[in-house]
Amino acid sequence: MSRIALVLVVSILAGCSGSKDIIRRQQEEIAQLRVQNDQLSDRLAGIKPVDSRDAAVAEPCGEYGCVGETITVLLTDLYFESGSTKLTPDGVNRLADVAANIRDRYVGRRIRVEGHTDSNPIGASLKATYPSNWELSGARAAAVVRHLQWTHKMDPARFEVVAYGHYSPVASNTSADGRSQNRRVRLAVLPQ
Repeated sequence: MSRIALVLVVSILAGCSGSKDIIRRQQEEIAQLRVQNDQLSDRLAGIKPVDSRDAAVAEPCGEYGCVGETITVLLTDLYFESGSTKLTPDGVNRLADVAANIRDRYVGRRIRVEGHTDSNPIGASLKATYPSNWELSGARAAAVVRHLQWTHKMDPARFEVVAYGHYSPVASNTSADGRSQNRRVRLAVLPQ
């Protein structure tokens, strides 16, 4: 019986040392995985998130915004007389810069000119000319195309005019600042 007990004790002790080896190896593996995790976390912290708006600062777009291959230029309501399609002197100057850039960098590419408004209804004095924001947004986009065609001799076949009215806002229409951001004309140089 004592021999059986001795064999059992030796077996148990051998099993314990085997378990200790397994535990030691697993602890070493955990330590290595923690080091790798820390290294990956450090690398991840150095990576800045990228979304479509971040692409606006990358070439080839320069000062203009990019989403994929579409180059975007915004003209705000500051470039138009109030309630009008008439470009202000600042608007004329801005379009001269835009025209030179588009003509030199994006030869032959189509250009979508999109008109947008805020959600305020058209005032009574303008209702006869612009029954709704649809007409005002389309008329401003068309005014930009006419200016680029007549003043800068750009081929009108390259352009398409789109009127969004107040149905594609970029900001809330509940504040003056938000409404100002929504009153805009967007020029999009389309992919080839």
